[in-house]
Amino acid sequence: MNFYDNATEVYLAAESLYESGHYRMSICNSCLSIELFLKSRLHLVDGWEEYEFSHDVINIYRHLQKRFPSKIDLTKMITLGRKYFNESRYPHGDTAIYTKEFAQEFLEHVANVRSYIDDECIANIGDLKNKFKK
Repeated sequence: MNFYDNATEVYLAAESLYESGHYRMSICNSCLSIELFLKSRLHLVDGWEEYEFSHDVINIYRHLQKRFPSKIDLTKMITLGRKYFNESRYPHGDTAIYTKEFAQEFLEHVANVRSYIDDECIANIGDLKNKFKK
């Protein structure tokens, strides 16, 4: 399974968890989906190998932006995704912050990142030639 398909599946799981009222786990899956969507186009950028197994979504996004500048700045959304990926998986103390509204916000973050990947990180003919030359 490729990163994009995996991201889509994890996003669908986040939506399902949201609908069933499991907001903390919906947020966790949303954060993972953001990482996977970003990694799905990483191979189009020189030096991608450095980030392939990284969970540093902030630098993965910055690396993608070198070639594919985003129309809107996703840094805040991606930073929240990095923060709450670990915090939602391993909550310490009060879990009251994981509300329906907070989980909805993360689903919207995923939609924005996916839009960036789908609409702005577009391969060109050179990318195709490189892929099939190997």
